[in-house]
Amino acid sequence: MLSILGSLLGFAGSAAPAVMDHFKTKQNNALELDKMRLHAELRKEGYDYDMKMFDKQAADNEHQRLIEHDISINKSTGIIAGLQKSVRPVITYAFFGLFATIEVTLLMNAIENGTPFNEAVTLLWDDDTKAIFAAIISFWFGSRAIDKARSSQK
Repeated sequence: MLSILGSLLGFAGSAAPAVMDHFKTKQNNALELDKMRLHAELRKEGYDYDMKMFDKQAADNEHQRLIEHDISINKSTGIIAGLQKSVRPVITYAFFGLFATIEVTLLMNAIENGTPFNEAVTLLWDDDTKAIFAAIISFWFGSRAIDKARSSQK
């Protein structure tokens, strides 16, 4: 009986390290799998961060190229250079004149039809008109304000 018990204990003693190694390997594999998942997640977030950074750099580079283009136009002389310099202001003045003419005409028409001045102004100066006016002002005095507004809406 002792020999059977000794044999079983000897077998169990020799099998214990193999069983312990199996559980240790299983735990190490699970840990490695968790590490790989974490690395993949971090890599994905890093990729998103890199893409955002490249988008910002591209916008800054485009803005810098536009500034350099405007500076080169301002340095040039002659009739063609004068025409190049006047395109934006002339278009802006023309559209502002058209806008003002339409608004004043509509205001005069509303008053002639008996609409009180306060109501007529409220009707003419609606949210769409405010948005157009804000876009024009932002274009001339800071196009980055529009970019910030767009990025905050996303």
